[in-house]
Amino acid sequence: KVQAANADRQLARARSLHERNLTAAADYDTARAAADSAHADVASSEGRVAQTKAALNQAEVNLDYATITSPIDGMVISRNVDVGQTVASSFQSPILFTIAEDLRKMQVDTSVAEADVGKLQPGMTASFSVDAYPTERFEGTVRQIRNAPQTVQNVVTYDAVIDVANPSLKLRPGMTANVTFVHAERHDVLRVPN
Repeated sequence: KVQAANADRQLARARSLHERNLTAAADYDTARAAADSAHADVASSEGRVAQTKAALNQAEVNLDYATITSPIDGMVISRNVDVGQTVASSFQSPILFTIAEDLRKMQVDTSVAEADVGKLQPGMTASFSVDAYPTERFEGTVRQIRNAPQTVQNVVTYDAVIDVANPSLKLRPGMTANVTFVHAERHDVLRVPN
């Protein structure tokens, strides 16, 4: 812009001299061409500035996409990507992390044989053990018995969901549980040998 302003001053001086016939027409034409060239350089530079601002804006938008925020608070159970890895969503969003919202409240999904599923009902108590703590029994309550059967090698089972409190965080996702349901219980009864 300073060079364009200087070229305008040179052009004004050359025009003044040209109008009084004190300089050659070629000098005036050269000054006018220099001024036009300087103004074209200014316009070109402003275009480059606008283009660079657009590139900066695009980079800032891409930077905003680089931060992935969890929709919930919780604990990361598994991570399927590495730091710095490029992640692109196509038709289906990729699974980046598996997050457990609250490990103090867990559920046990257990397979119940079709012969026993009729004895279960929501609200029943259940106890179970896990291999990590074989001497310790954990207590839970049946929340629901799902109707969808699972058939494995011609054995039909149903999924019973048991709600379990886990205040000490001993239980972890994926542990194998050996479940016992309490179907009936009697106190102060006479016991006789077979």
